[in-house]
Amino acid sequence: MKNKKSILDIILGLSPVVGACVGILAGALFVTLWGVNPATFFVELVKGAFGNSLAIGGTLNNAAPLLVAGAGTAIAFKAGANNIGQEGQLFTGGLAAAVIALMMPALPRVVGIPSILLLSFVFGMIFVSIAVFFRLVKGVNELLITLLLNYIGKLFVSAMVNGPFKSETNVSFPQTDTFGSQFLLKNWPQMGYMHTGIFIALVVIAVTGYYMWCTPAGLRIRTAGLSPMASKTAGNNPTKLFILAMLISGGLCGMAGGIEVIGRSDCLRQGFGENLGFEALAVALLGGTNPLGVLPAGLFFGALKAGMQSMQRSLGIPSALLDLIKGAIMISIVVGNAIKIHIRNNSRKKSLKKKQERGEE
Repeated sequence: MKNKKSILDIILGLSPVVGACVGILAGALFVTLWGVNPATFFVELVKGAFGNSLAIGGTLNNAAPLLVAGAGTAIAFKAGANNIGQEGQLFTGGLAAAVIALMMPALPRVVGIPSILLLSFVFGMIFVSIAVFFRLVKGVNELLITLLLNYIGKLFVSAMVNGPFKSETNVSFPQTDTFGSQFLLKNWPQMGYMHTGIFIALVVIAVTGYYMWCTPAGLRIRTAGLSPMASKTAGNNPTKLFILAMLISGGLCGMAGGIEVIGRSDCLRQGFGENLGFEALAVALLGGTNPLGVLPAGLFFGALKAGMQSMQRSLGIPSALLDLIKGAIMISIVVGNAIKIHIRNNSRKKSLKKKQERGEE
């Protein structure tokens, strides 16, 4: 019986990976309908992600914000919090870059970049605290509020780049004036303009992984997510742990937005991080809602994006079809995760029922 359970646990643990594979196979089917050989699809996908130094740099640049936001999302889920407002938090975090760079243009690099990262973290925390407030004061589920805040965050940034922060020199597209070079992350053109955001992301993964698995605070957060009653019995306050996890999650998603802005551009543009938040959600699920598992998941999605962008140029595949493929992969991962949760919940209910029956006997 133990062997069967261990095999089942292994299969359930791999369900996000299986979902990703199913999504990629669905993508191969879509491009077949478009008239592209599936073998060509896979070859071009790998070549576009890892074919040369430029491709690898593109993969790492795509992965950097996903790793940071994915780690934050994983922390919220571990605490039993339903934060799906990554998109809005990411956009407001990106706004922090414009606030620092445009309002304090004389700051040197050694102060400017850390200030942007810190303020983007704070902006993300402030934005997610709206959902925390409604959950604690009004009893509204944070899932609903964070979902609605996604649109508010994007529209707020759009209003800023079309209003107070609108560029006076570039009127062809809604954006701010360019930032000083001291506010931009260092990049390497020979590596596809790979920037130092990937190193920041690796530090975030290491710190959050250590925090969640090697510290008492991390243990308390995980316990609160698994069983609020058990956490309360142990002398912890599940509500405070929920607030802490949500604030850290929102802060890291905001920081991801700051990294995306100063790593990929020299200004804040309208729609700069479109769909990044939802991809970060998929990254967290694919990583098993574990900050350490987010690392391979984020690199996978970074490679996927780079490969698809390359296919759009080499095979002439329209962007709409590429979005459809990416959506199929994300849906497959979410469905796989939902099946895993359903099976495990049923298993726990059966185990509890058997214990109760034995007690009655």
